[in-house]
Amino acid sequence: MLPCKHGFTLVEAVISMAILVLVIAGSYKLVSGSQALIYAARNHYVAINISRARLERVRNFGYDQLILLAESKIEVDDSGAPSSGGYFRRTTLVTVMTNLMPGLTKVEVRTEIRNTKSLSFVEVKGVAENESLATFATEYLTR
Repeated sequence: MLPCKHGFTLVEAVISMAILVLVIAGSYKLVSGSQALIYAARNHYVAINISRARLERVRNFGYDQLILLAESKIEVDDSGAPSSGGYFRRTTLVTVMTNLMPGLTKVEVRTEIRNTKSLSFVEVKGVAENESLATFATEYLTR
């Protein structure tokens, strides 16, 4: 009769632990990368909605009052309300397009997203994180 070996040798245990660590590390990298992508997609979605809500206000203003919507680099929270330390920064440009057609105004809203690593509104590798929407408003001419 041959003697029966029970258990693992130290070498087998170390190799299996190394394989387990590699699998766990790879899984962690995959999960954390997916989480970063989901968070970035959420931020862009919120930035678009902040811009869209600002453009919706154009409908509530008279044509002569559109210039009152102009603002520059106002920090806002997720709902678009002004908030110091907000995660987004909104700029609204109101441009009267007299060279194209009298009574035509372009309203553009740009919402910047705060960088998660530096916590500032700077470009990373030459790319700024922002969303921009625009619309044209016209003056109704009645005779």
